Amino acid sequence: MSGRPAATMSGWLEGRVAFVTGAGSGIGADIARRMSGAGAKVAVVDRNGRAAEATAAAIRSEGGEACAILADLSVPAQRRESLAEASARLGAVDVLVNNAADHGVRHGFLEVPEDEWDRVLATNLSATAMLCQAAAPAMAEAGGGAIINLAAIQASLPLPTYVSYVATKGGIIALTRALAVEFGSLGIRVNAVAPGAVTSGSTRNAMEQSGHPDAVSPTLLGRMGTGEDIANACVFLASEAASFVTGAMLVVDGGRSLSREPDPLADLSSRR
Repeated sequence: MSGRPAATMSGWLEGRVAFVTGAGSGIGADIARRMSGAGAKVAVVDRNGRAAEATAAAIRSEGGEACAILADLSVPAQRRESLAEASARLGAVDVLVNNAADHGVRHGFLEVPEDEWDRVLATNLSATAMLCQAAAPAMAEAGGGAIINLAAIQASLPLPTYVSYVATKGGIIALTRALAVEFGSLGIRVNAVAPGAVTSGSTRNAMEQSGHPDAVSPTLLGRMGTGEDIANACVFLASEAASFVTGAMLVVDGGRSLSREPDPLADLSSRR
């Protein structure tokens, strides 16, 4: 924590049901907990059942309502099944947060096995698209809803040895814009959040692999982002405060994408 006061968003999502993927840990867990703090009932979806239940339990201990759902979203059947389970347990989903991501094994693109490429695309891009397709009819019937897709600044600032992941994040940005066009008349807003480097497990692992475990991301604000920074953006986009926002990508990177400083992770390609 940075010592800054937490954003006050109490009641912003009162009466909503949020479905948050990859919410067992990291940014996803922070999004789930912040959405609960804003008043939403939360379906915590993760392929790690224990992690999902830990996040759901934390929400309940804070006075919120949550259920844990075990699902591997790289498996097509489990996408609609998990959404149906959430609706049965908490009510119709009107906030969908597509956060789950497979980062793949970091190595040069010429070394990427085809089955790994397929798995990363299935988890990151195909699952995002098909969950949007599955959630939209009920949202439209209820008069509208909000979809937030997690992109990444790597889509425009790609690092070496990360091609599969970067390709999916670029696809998510294009998907978000296309679905905003398709779903606008249904009252469904579709937006993306693009985090920069945050203090999540995946970033820490990458920094350790790069040989820079203590490096500070070269942001204009001089600090790494936190999961709460990303969660606050997601709550805003899900709320009525963003009722006239759709097809947007909200970059939450502390100005990293404007910084001229070298990235400490960029030399990972020489350490394969």
